[in-house]
Amino acid sequence: MNFDPPKIVVGRVGDLILINNTYMKINISIHKERIIKNWRSGLTVALISVPLSIALSIASGAGPVPGLITGIWATLIASIFGGSNYNIIGAAGALTTVLFAATLTSPLGLGAGILPLLAIATGLIIFIVWAFRVDRFLYYIPSSVMYGFSAGVAFLIAASQLFDATGLSALKRTGTFLGDIALFISKMSAVHFASIATFAGFLIFILVWKRTVKMLPAVIPTSILGILFGYLEVHYFDHGLISLGDKFGNFSASLYASVPWHSIPTLMTHPEHIIWIFKTAGVIALIAILETLITAKIGDRITKTQSSSTKELLGLSLANIGSGIFGGLPATGVFIRTGANIKAGATHKMSATITALATGAIALVVLPLFIYIPMTVIAALLVNTAIGLIETEKFKEFWKHEKASFWIAIIVILITVFEDAGTGVVIGALLALLSFAENISHGRFDAILNYRDGTREDIRGKRNLKLLENKEVYIFTYSIAGFLGYIDSARHAHNLREIAKNKNIVHVIIRLRDLFAMDFEGVAMLTESLEELHATGKKVYISSASTSVLEQLHDISFIHSGEQHVFQKTSDVLNAIGFVKKTV
Repeated sequence: MNFDPPKIVVGRVGDLILINNTYMKINISIHKERIIKNWRSGLTVALISVPLSIALSIASGAGPVPGLITGIWATLIASIFGGSNYNIIGAAGALTTVLFAATLTSPLGLGAGILPLLAIATGLIIFIVWAFRVDRFLYYIPSSVMYGFSAGVAFLIAASQLFDATGLSALKRTGTFLGDIALFISKMSAVHFASIATFAGFLIFILVWKRTVKMLPAVIPTSILGILFGYLEVHYFDHGLISLGDKFGNFSASLYASVPWHSIPTLMTHPEHIIWIFKTAGVIALIAILETLITAKIGDRITKTQSSSTKELLGLSLANIGSGIFGGLPATGVFIRTGANIKAGATHKMSATITALATGAIALVVLPLFIYIPMTVIAALLVNTAIGLIETEKFKEFWKHEKASFWIAIIVILITVFEDAGTGVVIGALLALLSFAENISHGRFDAILNYRDGTREDIRGKRNLKLLENKEVYIFTYSIAGFLGYIDSARHAHNLREIAKNKNIVHVIIRLRDLFAMDFEGVAMLTESLEELHATGKKVYISSASTSVLEQLHDISFIHSGEQHVFQKTSDVLNAIGFVKKTV
């Protein structure tokens, strides 16, 4: 039997390639264009990522190399599978305190060796969250909790630099804020004044640079000057500063660090170890998800684009698993790098891919030079990172507009500092939930009263309705928003009864534009209250209600009386009444 191999005819026209008389589109030119547009931003972020990853890795208790591995593999994997064109995934300040505490309490005494395993466990948890779309519930954690958490972590990062900033790098920290402060106080007689002066000088340089030079992030010149200063210090001045090389020895860039795979069977045979790993990884995953999605959304707002939260979550999951397999740290979205990526002109996630590759290339070339950089300079970089985590404007807004949110944020800060970050987030979320329940239990409402004499009164966010008995209200507009359920039905029922009893009210508009849902109790209350209003002889109208809400109110008898009582807009009701001045 003769076998004739298939004939392959190849040709090309523009971006189309011809194979066996079939044209197929190729993306070579598209990728080339993306590289051309994004190589500058990718390189810029890589120059930031190298020193920042080293500093954050040290703050996490892992030494300098694992952070770089994270900046290579986590960033690369997220750039391929993520859903944002601008978000940069890597080692983050928000995770450092949790990771450092984990190295001190790790099972089997693994120390920093536990961090790659935590990265893998974190990735698996995030994958489950992605697969079952659990992340949609995390959006209910209010911003006050996250701002409080970030500020608490910032405080811990800054406080932890007391040792490196004062020349006490050789001391082993306790892992708790109060313990570290007590240790520092007991060793204050040994502080090194040359280290303090160097720390202060570099921190002032960073802060001044940030205020005066907007185009180039301060971490880049600070690292270059730090290496040069450290080299001169070692070879010419020798003021006794502790360098990165003194603390960690000689090191070189690597794409892989050792992972204690041999410990996994032992860990898996002890339930308490499994519980510890997934409890710690759960806290890390919660922080990583929120930080990543928030950073992606901020990037969307700046660039006026739309990222995919679902894909971003998948990318974050795979990035953590990949980082752990190669010996890196748990990773999350980092706004300092994402912001720099946007400012440098990124247009596509190709920028993050270039960042990952350039981070590896730069690390291979310059990492040996980092042995000269003093620990005081690393401390200055980390204090600057801590300052960037505190959103002072948000706290001012909370104090001015939402006192409850302000105090929730303060409580989260205190728990994060004096207990741990995970407990802070959980308790903060519970307090926010209780605050929300407290607010809706009082049936908060908005109202507009148009009086017969032409004057108007606005009532915003009140709980109890108090009406003037001696002034005629021509049109009373009562707005219900959010979810109308068992908790707040009683308060709204009380307010609507007050309206029904008042003989000076002529027209009542129940405005439901912002009411998105009702439960059985809410429907029953509103139906009964509207019937009562109508029975007192008042003209009752429903405006701006959604189709689903109207369907739930089908048992209200006067709606079917032949007269029009339901309107799409409040302004339509005013027109029907003959109210000329449309103030609603």
